[in-house]
Amino acid sequence: MNIYKNVAVISGLDPHRSILQDKLLRFFSDKNEESLIVEGRPSNDISLRQQGNVDIVSHLDDSDLAFVVQNADNIYCRSGYSTLMDLYALGINRATLIPTPGQTEQEYLAKYFAQKGFDVMMQWEI
Repeated sequence: MNIYKNVAVISGLDPHRSILQDKLLRFFSDKNEESLIVEGRPSNDISLRQQGNVDIVSHLDDSDLAFVVQNADNIYCRSGYSTLMDLYALGINRATLIPTPGQTEQEYLAKYFAQKGFDVMMQWEI
C-alpha cells in the first residue's frame, strides 16, 4: 500500500456521498499531490483506479485503511459518530471534517472537534 499526502474516506448515502467524492476529486486534482479517495462502497472489486494524481478505490480492508490514514499528511472525512470513533481508535487526533449537509449531529460534532484541533470544511466550500 502506498503512502499518500491526502486521503479521503467517503461515507454516507447518495446523493451527498457522490457529490462529496466529485468535489474532492477536483480539489485533489488541483493540488497536484498524491491523493487517495476511498469511496466507501464495499464490493468484490477493490482494484485501484487512477485519475491523474488521484487513486480511487471502492474500499480497503481494515489494515490497509489504517495504514493509509495513519500515514497521510491530510485526512478528509465526514464528521459522523462512527467515523470519529474510528479515528480515535487509530490514534488520529487531526483531520478535516466535512459534515453531511443537513445532518445536525454531524454539524455539532464538527464544531465540537474543531475545538479539539480538527479542521472543518463545509461541503459547499470545496
